[in-house]
Amino acid sequence: FCKKLWVNPELFDDILDQLSAHPTFHSQSNNPQLPVAVQLAIFLNHAGHFGNAISPDDVALWAGVSVGSVINCTNFVMVAI
Repeated sequence: FCKKLWVNPELFDDILDQLSAHPTFHSQSNNPQLPVAVQLAIFLNHAGHFGNAISPDDVALWAGVSVGSVINCTNFVMVAI
């Protein structure tokens, strides 16, 4: 957990609790978003690497989502922060 997300599970839960109510995660779109916990995990994995150590393609492969979803999740979490 810590090697991929760069935080311990307790801190992950604390961050998740603080971000979950943010309006960016509650859109009125017909296309449902990924759960906030998944979006946060994708963001932390992506942001936890410096420079070209990891690409959105690498994160997408790790998370089992599209590259577009990695970019969206990263943007949504950044807005919420």
